[in-house]
Amino acid sequence: MASITNLGSVSGLPLEKILSDLQDAETKKLSVYTTRAESYQTRIDAYSQLQSALEALQSSAAVLGKAETMGAIKGSVTGGSALTATVAAEGAVAGEYTIEVKNLARAQSLQSSAVADRTAKNGTTGTFEIELADGTKRTVDLKDDTSLNGIVKAINADDKTGLRATVINDGNGNNYLMLTSRETGTEASVKSITVNGDQSLKDILTFSTDANGVTSGMTSTAGQDAEVIINGITVKSGSNNISTAIDGITLNLAEKTETDKPITLKLEADTSVASKAVQDFVTKYKTLQTTIKNLTAFDASAATNQPLTGDGTTRSIQSALSGALQGVLGDGTLRSLADLGITTDATARELKLDTTKLTKALTENPADVTKLLTGENGLAKNIDAALKDVLGSTGSLKTRQDGLAKSITALDAQKARAKASSDAEIERMRTQFVALDTFYMQMQSTGSYLTQQFEAMNKSK
Repeated sequence: MASITNLGSVSGLPLEKILSDLQDAETKKLSVYTTRAESYQTRIDAYSQLQSALEALQSSAAVLGKAETMGAIKGSVTGGSALTATVAAEGAVAGEYTIEVKNLARAQSLQSSAVADRTAKNGTTGTFEIELADGTKRTVDLKDDTSLNGIVKAINADDKTGLRATVINDGNGNNYLMLTSRETGTEASVKSITVNGDQSLKDILTFSTDANGVTSGMTSTAGQDAEVIINGITVKSGSNNISTAIDGITLNLAEKTETDKPITLKLEADTSVASKAVQDFVTKYKTLQTTIKNLTAFDASAATNQPLTGDGTTRSIQSALSGALQGVLGDGTLRSLADLGITTDATARELKLDTTKLTKALTENPADVTKLLTGENGLAKNIDAALKDVLGSTGSLKTRQDGLAKSITALDAQKARAKASSDAEIERMRTQFVALDTFYMQMQSTGSYLTQQFEAMNKSK
C-alpha cells in the first residue's frame, strides 16, 4: 500500500489546510506571551532612562554640596611672567601675596674626563655605588661592559639611580660621560660615586663631596634649590613647582624676577563655579522632567499610553523631589530657593533660574548661599535624601526592574511549556489525519477488489 504524501489527497478532505489553520491559531496564542514580555522589557528600558536622568540630577546636586564649589578661589598674577599660579580645588583662601623669584631650581650635572673611544672597555667588569645628598644609595653593576656606552646603558636602565646618562662628543675625537640628576634641587644631587673596578673606570666615574661641599673627581655643575620670597618670607624648594608654601596654591616658576619688581598674586572668590553648578542643576532637573513627561504621556485622541503612564513609582519620585525642593530652608537673608533666583513652574514642573538674582546673592551673601545649598536643610542634602531610596542596588527603580525581569523569565517558561503542548497537539492531529487518509485508501482498495470480483462473476455466467 502506498504511503500518504499529502494529507487529504486520498479522502478529498482539506486536511492540510485544517492542520495549517490549527497551527496558525496556536501560534497566535503564543504571541500573547511575546507581546507581554516585550511590554515588560519596554518598561524596564523606560526605568533605565528615568534612572539615567535621576543619576545625572544626583551628581549635579552632589557638586553643589561640595565645599570647593561654594568656596572656589581664582588666582590672578600681575607684574611679569616669572611665575604662574595653579589653584587647587580645595584649601585656597582669598588673599594677596607679593612674590620675588630669587633663584630657579636646577639639576646637578657631572662630566667625566675625555675618553677617546666610547666603546672601549675600562676593565673586565665593575660596579659603582651612587649616593645622593638625601642619603639614597644605589649600586649599579656594569657586568662585562665597562665602556662609556655600557655605563650609559646601565644607568638609564635603572630609574632608581636618580641620574640620567649620555655621552657628548666634542667633534675632536673626545667623548665625555655626562650625568644629570633626574630631579632638580640640592637634595637630588649626587654626593658621591664609589667605584669598584679597574683604575681607568675609577678615573672616569669617581666623585666625592667633602664636609665643606668641595667636590673632587668628575667635574660638577651644582644642583640648586628654587628660592622665592613671599610677603617677606624666604621659601626654598627643590622643585620649580612649589605647592607647600601657600595652602591650595602651586607656584610654577619660570624665571627670576627683576630687582625691585616683584610679582603680585591675588586670590579671590570665584562665584562663577557656584553659578555654573546651580545652572547645571536647573538644566538637569529640566531634563528629568522632560524625560518623565515623555515616559508617562497619554494621548487621549489615540487612547495610547507610554511605558510609565500611571506608574506609581514615577509618581512617588516626583512627589519626593517636590518635597525636597520645598524643604530647602536657610536661616539668613536667603531663606528659600526663590531668594536665590530658583522658582518652580507648577505646570511644567520645571525649575526657572534668574541668573541676575543668583549672581547678586553669590556676590553679596556667599555664606547664606552656602547654607541654602549645602546646609542640613540645603538643596544638596535634600535631593540626596529624596533619591537615596530610589537609586542604587536596593533602590525602588532596581526593584521594579528586577521584578519585571523575573516576570519576563516566567513568561518565557510559560511560553515554552505552551509551545510544547501545542506542538504535541498538532502532531496528534496530524497522526489522526494520516489515519483517516489511510482508512480511505484501504476502503478504496477493498472497493476495487470487490468490483473486480463481481465483474469476473458476471462474465462467467
